[in-house]
Amino acid sequence: MTPALARLLAASDPFAAAPAELRLELSFVGANGAEVPLEIWRRGDDLALVRFLAERDLGKYVVRRGKEAWLLAPGAKNPVRMSPALAPAGGAALDELLSLRLARDYRAVSAEESRGVVTFELEALAPDVEPPRVRWAVDRTRGLPLRAEFRTAEDKPRRLVEFKSWQDERKRVPAEIVAKDLLRTGSALTVRIRALEGRAVPQALFDLQDASAREALPPPPAPAAAAPAPGTVPSPGAKDQRPP
Repeated sequence: MTPALARLLAASDPFAAAPAELRLELSFVGANGAEVPLEIWRRGDDLALVRFLAERDLGKYVVRRGKEAWLLAPGAKNPVRMSPALAPAGGAALDELLSLRLARDYRAVSAEESRGVVTFELEALAPDVEPPRVRWAVDRTRGLPLRAEFRTAEDKPRRLVEFKSWQDERKRVPAEIVAKDLLRTGSALTVRIRALEGRAVPQALFDLQDASAREALPPPPAPAAAAPAPGTVPSPGAKDQRPP
């Protein structure tokens, strides 16, 4: 791979420069158009808290510690361990994107360009890196990722993510992505990112027994308008993107 393509790959990684500790405000949008508002609080790659913000879901959380995830629900005596198979496609895809470090954790097996789109075939440098393989398509002119296909170690497609629009192209902050689990049937799930901010995230948020830190979180933000925020920039060819 040429130095120019290596720079293009590194610069296209949307969350490579994201703070190690951050808060995301977002919503999932199902096929019926219903939105599920959420917050994600992350502390490094190993700790994540999903906070449900809809009034009917207040007090419900998912805590991820390493590769294990737990559901915490109001009235439940104990946390319930979740199977990865129960994770929504959009949530799992976003979690993988937040942890993705293309330049650090992958090597490019090949790179091909067609009609201004460079498609990288990436292979993880270590056996514990997830996903093991990635097919990564980038708009050559704008340097923005168009889609990512997460693949198994056997090179079978596992999940498809398409970047539909951007809050901030320069900082590589997406506004909307669409994710589909290719190993299971079901419609694609849209993820709309409302806000991303770096802030201190206390370790106590991820305690499975002591809920005091979670109960001390600020009140849920006011519901966002359904229409895209002004200044949202569509990805080039967003309507016509297809896996290469």
